[in-house]
Amino acid sequence: MLDGLVERVLSTYAYRFTQACSADDRAVAFRMRGDAAGSGWDEDSYDDVAVLLLGRDGDGEPVSTGRLVLPPHPLPTQDACGIVVEPAGRVVDVGRMCVATTYRSYRQAAYVALLCGLYREMREGGFATACGMMSPPVRRLTRLIGLTLEELGPDRQHLGEPRAPVRFALTAVATGQPATGE
Repeated sequence: MLDGLVERVLSTYAYRFTQACSADDRAVAFRMRGDAAGSGWDEDSYDDVAVLLLGRDGDGEPVSTGRLVLPPHPLPTQDACGIVVEPAGRVVDVGRMCVATTYRSYRQAAYVALLCGLYREMREGGFATACGMMSPPVRRLTRLIGLTLEELGPDRQHLGEPRAPVRFALTAVATGQPATGE
């Protein structure tokens, strides 16, 4: 069911997603993240091993970005909270998601499309479990699109706002049934 929703969103919304592989595309992602954080540039050591996703509108204008840190690399959420997210070695860290100010709206269309783009990248990579640090409003929005979140700890200050470590399972890659996290 979630796979169908993701594909409908990605085929009907006016945003297209690609991996930011070139130095220019990566710089766009880092500037966009920096603008969202108020720092002008946001890059850290996890970016060296991460998949950066860049969303663009129909005119090619950058709209959103997010990153996936894949195993076997250390995961930012685990490092920030001193935890191990199970199933160890098979969890993807989803983070550094942001949408350009001019594309933010009450309906959150660009953000929902970004979540769908990241979801598709994970599924194509064969992953079924993810973790991340999420603020209360992002947790609510993520639940609205059908993901069940397991909060792994209390809110703590992270990247300038209260966020909790969460784990969520995508539908199982092979069977289309809900993943159990195993």
